[in-house]
Amino acid sequence: MIIPGRWQAFIAAIALTLLAPHMPPGMAGFFLILTSAFICVRMNDLALPVALFILGVLSFFGFVPAFVLCATVLIVATRELIFFYSGGRPVEYALALIGGLLVTALVIFYMTAGTWLSAVVGVTVAILLYAILQKKSYAITGELIGVALAMLLLENLEFQADLPLVATAAFISFGFAYFAYRLKTADIAGLFSAALVGILLIVFAGISWFMIMLAFFILGAAATRYQMEYKKSLHVEQESGGVRGYVNVFANGLVSVVAAVCFGVSHHPVFIAVYLGSVATAASDTVAGEIGVCSGRPYLITTLKPVDEGTNGGVSLTGEIAGLFAAAFIGACAVLLGVADIPVFIACVAGGFIGANIDSLIGEILENKKVIGNAGTNFLATLGGGVVTALLWVVLIPAF
Repeated sequence: MIIPGRWQAFIAAIALTLLAPHMPPGMAGFFLILTSAFICVRMNDLALPVALFILGVLSFFGFVPAFVLCATVLIVATRELIFFYSGGRPVEYALALIGGLLVTALVIFYMTAGTWLSAVVGVTVAILLYAILQKKSYAITGELIGVALAMLLLENLEFQADLPLVATAAFISFGFAYFAYRLKTADIAGLFSAALVGILLIVFAGISWFMIMLAFFILGAAATRYQMEYKKSLHVEQESGGVRGYVNVFANGLVSVVAAVCFGVSHHPVFIAVYLGSVATAASDTVAGEIGVCSGRPYLITTLKPVDEGTNGGVSLTGEIAGLFAAAFIGACAVLLGVADIPVFIACVAGGFIGANIDSLIGEILENKKVIGNAGTNFLATLGGGVVTALLWVVLIPAF
């Protein structure tokens, strides 16, 4: 009887994990290099052997520790096995998550190495990358390299997060993400990307920071559904009926996550301002766009000439007021949750409002000329809003 290829990969991953602690340094990587050469000879597809070769070389020279190497290979092998036998049903994602967490936990206990945070993030990233890249020829390469880099980054941070905290963060984040998926405000990739963002926010900065981000998502979802039929008549509604994917999550949340991680590592209050400014910018821009498009013909931000509804760079008085309200809403949530004081609140409201207008400006100058896409515009705007908020906070501190 010939063992199917996915079972062979799974068994090889287990064997590597069992042998790695007893091998000289770098030998686990050498084993993977030999495996990649064997697969290359047997297969026409180079995606898998190339990924294994890269990981093997990095491990052989000491850049990737044995724990990260073994966990990465075992996570992806487990995911491949589960997806193959699940028949393409949505439940496969939940099974892959559970299976990945179980095998990674076993690796941690057996090798007495690694952190729970990197394990949970590694499994989440694996499934997220599969959801994004599954139809690409290089999907398995991107998945293996992406999981290894994500785990390596967290291992190198040496951030102390115990199992109860990580488990709580994962439970809360996946719970809310699944709720968003069931309400059709996020797709599968959006579910896992939102969960990843939530886990990092809770672990590095606390539940209050997560609640602020959640307030933005709720406010944004409500604004997106505002007068949806009218928006459809103008053909300016959000793509896919407002369902958020991974691009939207990361474009609006990447700056916030980086700020939260930096705060968790350094505890410097400037990162509170950056975080709130980026979230307030995303909220202000979303609400201003969704409400403003229903208030009549907007004006181009650079020339103040009338333009069609939905034009990048178009602003309206109603939209600007709505955007200011959204920024104030995020700032108020931060104050109520004990994250912000009065100087940070004022800076957040002003920075978020300015950031939303930076979005309109970039939309006209760069996005309309096809230099960058909407995701790039959102990322630069949230970065700008975060930086502006931090600068305003520094200026305001002496006054209080």
